[in-house]
Amino acid sequence: MFNAPTNNDFVKRRSHLAGNLQGFTLFEVLVVIFLIAITSAIAVPGIMGWREAGKLRGAAENLKGDLELAKLRAIQENGAVAVEFSEDGYRIFVDIDKDNSPDAPASVSVLKSIRLPPGIKIDTANTSFNGDLITHFMGRGTAGNGTCIMVFKGNKKVITISTFAVITVKSN
Repeated sequence: MFNAPTNNDFVKRRSHLAGNLQGFTLFEVLVVIFLIAITSAIAVPGIMGWREAGKLRGAAENLKGDLELAKLRAIQENGAVAVEFSEDGYRIFVDIDKDNSPDAPASVSVLKSIRLPPGIKIDTANTSFNGDLITHFMGRGTAGNGTCIMVFKGNKKVITISTFAVITVKSN
């Protein structure tokens, strides 16, 4: 026959459970800390790699945007706008006479002068626009074709400009 639990049974069960609620042992806490440390050691290098790749990707996309700006400005001016590359950056300037220097006054004709973030460099040995480190966008929407290579900690981004001023960014 079934005996219904009495109030006394509940009191015994509750006091029994209360005796087991003493906290964690030192061993259990150390095991949890060890697992967290192992997980962090595995995850952190991957996160750092994403950050570095993002830094290079951002710099390359900024350059692409600035090249698009130069192309639009050349169309607006109906003349040449030049982009000159150096190892640590680039500058964009109006160059109507195509002498590879800013037109007078330089304070007006230099549109942008950009210094790349620390660690990111333009590979001047492999960057070439018809054998030079300067390219021109023309008023009819064309450009001097060539390739600019950005490097950061062994990673590369290749920015290509076609004769028809199509700008692409690729990982290498």
